[in-house]
Amino acid sequence: CCPVYLGGSSSPSGIGTNISKRTCDQLRCTACDFHVSLFNDYIWDQSCDYLFFRNNMPEFSKLRVKMIKKKGARAYACQCSWRSIDELTDLQTDRQLRWVCGKH
Repeated sequence: CCPVYLGGSSSPSGIGTNISKRTCDQLRCTACDFHVSLFNDYIWDQSCDYLFFRNNMPEFSKLRVKMIKKKGARAYACQCSWRSIDELTDLQTDRQLRWVCGKH
C-alpha cells in the first residue's frame, strides 16, 4: 500500500494507492511487532490504556468490554497503540502510529 490508509467500516479494504483509496487490512506495528487488528462498527472507549491492550490483544472477547458500537466506524489496535476511525485517513497524518503495510 502506498500511501497507507485507515478508514471506517464503509471504506473498502485492500491494497491502497493514490488512485484506489482502500484501507490496508494487513497492518503491522513496527514498535511492538504485532499484527494490527481491526473491528468494524466499533470505537474504543476513552478509558482504554496501554496495559489494557498489552494484556488483552488479540482476544476479541476480552477487548469487547472496552468497545462501543458505532455504525460506520472502525476500531484499530495492536499491543501498544489504538485508534478509532470514522473516515478515510492517510496513516502519515498520525505521526505517533508506527504502523506499516505488512504486505498483501
